[in-house]
Amino acid sequence: MSVHLVFNGIAAAEKARLQTYWEQKLPRLQKLLSPYRADLIEIRLTVSHRGQGSKRAGYEVRAVIRLPSGILNAKADDKDPLASLDRVVDELVTEIKRHKERVRHDFIYKRKSRNRAELSAAGPMLQRNAEEGRREDFFRLLRQQSRFLRSYAHRELRILELQGLLHRGEVTEDDLLDEVLARAWQHFADRPRHLRIDLWLIHLLHDTLEQWVKQEPRGHASLEEEAGETSPDDVSQVDGEEWWVPLLGEEETFTLGDLIPDLKGTDAWERLDAKEQNDRILSLLAELPSFQRQAFLLHTLEDHDTAEIATLQGRPEDQVKADIEAARKTLRDRLLAGGQVREKGEKEATAVGTIGN
Repeated sequence: MSVHLVFNGIAAAEKARLQTYWEQKLPRLQKLLSPYRADLIEIRLTVSHRGQGSKRAGYEVRAVIRLPSGILNAKADDKDPLASLDRVVDELVTEIKRHKERVRHDFIYKRKSRNRAELSAAGPMLQRNAEEGRREDFFRLLRQQSRFLRSYAHRELRILELQGLLHRGEVTEDDLLDEVLARAWQHFADRPRHLRIDLWLIHLLHDTLEQWVKQEPRGHASLEEEAGETSPDDVSQVDGEEWWVPLLGEEETFTLGDLIPDLKGTDAWERLDAKEQNDRILSLLAELPSFQRQAFLLHTLEDHDTAEIATLQGRPEDQVKADIEAARKTLRDRLLAGGQVREKGEKEATAVGTIGN
């Protein structure tokens, strides 16, 4: 990490004090920037003193961080140089988090879009494998091309657990994906041709879950004997992205900004880790009607347009649009009422409530 300090009009003793204080603050930024290679990070801090005769006497602190994915800036001024430095570091922390989230969001959506395109392109080969009875080849190819389902499966299972329809840990993502792939093999020849393969797999996933919650005890098919032990995570993936992009976030998590961009977490919300935040939101999603929730998540997190969702759910597009907006409003109202989020631009209240019971 390359760090440059520039002082303008600063006395030697004051300069030494500011350098020491900056060194105490720097680890906070380094921790947030740890996904990036150190040799690709440049931080430039400039501290300037405006004399007493100036209309704005005091200290101005400017900071610039250059990353492979963009440039971040922060500025503050105060009569106390340490106060200016504190505010600049706080602003940089916010900017780094926002930037990493934006990069993560763009990466995930691009990867999912590319994955769906690759799955569609693999359709003729999957068809040939199914027609010729090459089961292992079918499973191997479909498993490689259906990675996008893992995060979707994770969310759906967690919601069913919160609803009490599945016991905690009773079913894993691997259990569910194995069953979906097994059903895809059984029904590939007579699949509905008006659905893209990725949407058809989502349909199979929901159909599988619906049948499982009705069964007691619940048995699950395994592909171990049919397709070997290759895990989706063992399959190499070439994405054409910068090396640092996948390090900025896990696909199985999502953020408040992914669902409702005009809300901002309070300090109490930000103190929760990503899993705790996800669980709070999932608990609210679990209270929505199933079609409404599915439409909302398919649109906001999976980037499907309303026409595709209407085709998948077999209902009019205007109903899908209405459900998406209703889900967004319900979540927004409940989150605001809970007191751990606020409108962007709104000052944080001193009293902080809780979400849910």
